[in-house]
Amino acid sequence: MQVTQLDALTYVGPQITFADMAGLAGLGVKTIIVARPEGEDGDQPEISTIRNAAEDYDIVVHQIPVVPGCLTDDQVLTFGTIKSAVDHPVFAYCRSGMRATSLWALNAAARGGSIDDILLAAGNANYDLRPLAPRLSASAA
Repeated sequence: MQVTQLDALTYVGPQITFADMAGLAGLGVKTIIVARPEGEDGDQPEISTIRNAAEDYDIVVHQIPVVPGCLTDDQVLTFGTIKSAVDHPVFAYCRSGMRATSLWALNAAARGGSIDDILLAAGNANYDLRPLAPRLSASAA
């Protein structure tokens, strides 16, 4: 399981399985945000499998089904609403972690985060969000 911390309250990573729940619980994760649509690819666990496994560790699971290349402002708003209302830390994931990191970044920019700091945190986590910089700047405005 690959987990990277973006800020004090947020981890991101690629697709997880039920076997990864103990590791997430060990990090103190209280909430998971799944940024994948159901059935996006054949080896993806169903959201119900992830939810059932998470319940054993008192971890709550939310889903924001982001289609690759189609991240909407409403999805960013939903991410922010969920993140501000749940127990932390949060672990967000998608197939590779890029959509989850993009949700975090756009939400952070909308909340007044420094674009340079956001890009640096994402880069340190091996997610290059430089192509997203104009949208990050627009979110901050």
